[in-house]
Amino acid sequence: MTAHQTEDVAVPTDEDHAPPRRRRRRGVTFFLALLVAPLIAVAVMRLGGIDGNNITAITLALTPYVAGYGAVLTLLALALRRKVITALALVLTLSLGVLLLPRLLPDGDPVPQGQRVRMMTANLMIGRADPEVLVSLVRDAKVDVLTLQELTPVALASLDAEGLGDLLPYRAVQPVPGGEGGGILSRIPLRQISLVENTTFENVAAVVDLSGPLDIEVVTIHIVPPTTNDTARKTWQRELGQLPAPDAKGRPRILSGDFNATLDHHAFTGLLDRGYDDAAELTGEGMRPTWSSKSPPSPPVTIDHIVMDRRLHATSVAVYDLPGSDHNAVFAELALPR
Repeated sequence: MTAHQTEDVAVPTDEDHAPPRRRRRRGVTFFLALLVAPLIAVAVMRLGGIDGNNITAITLALTPYVAGYGAVLTLLALALRRKVITALALVLTLSLGVLLLPRLLPDGDPVPQGQRVRMMTANLMIGRADPEVLVSLVRDAKVDVLTLQELTPVALASLDAEGLGDLLPYRAVQPVPGGEGGGILSRIPLRQISLVENTTFENVAAVVDLSGPLDIEVVTIHIVPPTTNDTARKTWQRELGQLPAPDAKGRPRILSGDFNATLDHHAFTGLLDRGYDDAAELTGEGMRPTWSSKSPPSPPVTIDHIVMDRRLHATSVAVYDLPGSDHNAVFAELALPR
């Protein structure tokens, strides 16, 4: 090398650094796309009225949590400056939010000025619910009609030993060992009728004699859960689909119990579309969970409902802890037309 010759020295340029930056950017975008995929799936199923199989039925029950997840994902995508993913996550989250909002707001419709009926429902978890607590709830809430699921002979005897028979002496019950039993207990005279047949559990029905212009029909509801396998999911759809619609020319009808379905399942909203209202949704209490499981762990969801035909209205709804059961007790005061 001569004195006039110089050695070429590589000087880093922006082009040399661009590929790694682009790769990182693509990696972040791909990661966010993976995160938005579950949000897309739930929104499509929920908005499209698709319950799908047993796995998707479980997923749809978690729609309120998915909406919260969508809100977090929207903020994350915004912070990372991914405009398309931000916009997509925002639209999907708002779409789910529009469906959830009515559950938090009372509907504001006029309340009928007729007789009031105070209802309560409780799943006893194979008779394991604390009888003293349940009887205290019935007494304190001045319950007129109580519907029970998973009612066993031993549980019924324990409840009566705590004084339930004095509070609610009239009854139409089918106590069965295990989880299949059910019944209706009332402060008001009633007589058992047949409205629901060919179901896995006892869905007992009765006419409650209110000694006024209208009697009411009450059914204690316990529908098989859709979560075990796809055969169970099909049974769940069939049982919800065969529940009786309101009889506009007959007595007002109330379905009360464990539907194993939320307001995000098409099988349940299809029942409501036939002429029913959900008491909790009417009163702005529709997001209150009624069931959770520790084994396997499950976040709280709302699967217990008091549903009435649209001639009635709910004035108040409350959810109470019920020790010994994985369900809460649900209370509603209903107003009847004159």
